[in-house]
Amino acid sequence: MSSDYNELLREHILDDDRFIRAIFSGRQRGAEVPWQKVTLRPVMVRGKKHLQLVYFDGRQDVIQNYQGEDAGLELGKLLATPFQNFHVQTSEGDIQVRITKKGKVRIHRTVEERNLPDLSHDRRKQLPFPADKPDPFLHAIGIMTADGRVKSSMQGKFHQINEFIRLVEESGGLADFDEAYVVDCGCGNAYLTFAMHYYLKQQLEMNVRTTGVDVRGDLINNHALLTDTLQWPNIDFATSAIIDFQPDTSPDIVLALHACDTATDEALAQAVQWGSHLIVSAPCCHHHLQVQLQQRSVTPFEPILRHGILKERLGDVLTDALRAAILRVMGYQTQVIEFVSSEHTAKNVMIRAVNTAQPGEQRFVQEYLQLRDFWGVRPYLEELLGDPLAIILRQPPA
Repeated sequence: MSSDYNELLREHILDDDRFIRAIFSGRQRGAEVPWQKVTLRPVMVRGKKHLQLVYFDGRQDVIQNYQGEDAGLELGKLLATPFQNFHVQTSEGDIQVRITKKGKVRIHRTVEERNLPDLSHDRRKQLPFPADKPDPFLHAIGIMTADGRVKSSMQGKFHQINEFIRLVEESGGLADFDEAYVVDCGCGNAYLTFAMHYYLKQQLEMNVRTTGVDVRGDLINNHALLTDTLQWPNIDFATSAIIDFQPDTSPDIVLALHACDTATDEALAQAVQWGSHLIVSAPCCHHHLQVQLQQRSVTPFEPILRHGILKERLGDVLTDALRAAILRVMGYQTQVIEFVSSEHTAKNVMIRAVNTAQPGEQRFVQEYLQLRDFWGVRPYLEELLGDPLAIILRQPPA
């Protein structure tokens, strides 16, 4: 069966007259892949057609161009890599291949005539929300003028929205959904809440329902008014602390962007307890662990801990490393990556996690325990997860 879909994909990707683009992403259950996503497209380099491969490892893109037999060889290596999702676009339609958790191959085809792309090697990077295209949604939330110009005061927010959507897409966590329930914990001004809903609904044509949660009732009321103005169904807002919010059904996707201090832990704990498939969090301040570090003397780190600014940054890094380690223990494939450049915000870390395995893999348990016990701290996320995590941590190695 694998050779059948491999040959199908290979045939269409190497078709010079029809191939437009392909994306390989995710990983099959129990397997490891060296890249989160690989994008393939034809390009012209010095007047000759090449197959361009863009390898994304969670931090950066590595671009390689191949021609002739070399292109076929590299494609063969990629097809032998245990990716979970394959999406090939051609001028006549799309082919989507997905490997289920049980190892079954699902192939879906759509017919849609489209023009072949511009093969210029240095073409401008495509954005989920282009800057030169009028968009009623971006106009409604105050980022863009009616004629499609991004307001100068909103350039940073515009960049943040595009980067956020790109990073969510590259997680591979959306591939399993035809419909999804999204909860944005600590939604704040809700730019990203609306953007995520709009992207899933309009661009991915997904049947999506979204709830934004925040403690500030004035913000929630404003968001409800904007929802009415946009006339968008299936998006609502709730005034609640994150830890107290009880959805009517378990969310598939949980967002927590710049939730302060332990509010991030509350969102992560809720998502794990709900069994959510995809978690995307951009932590803000980190005070809880900082207090514990002030009470510790950890040799040979005294030269760091005696300086306030270095101790603060160490606390930030340690907090997010422990959060990521706990998510891995709970069965999530987790990456800590840069959200947006530090020139836009100092709080530029994103924790991105996809539920791919059973909790309790021993190597992740041991990694977490060694890190936690070396520093002599107890993360708030561990407290929130309580007995389910404690039982896993107490299990003896096999």
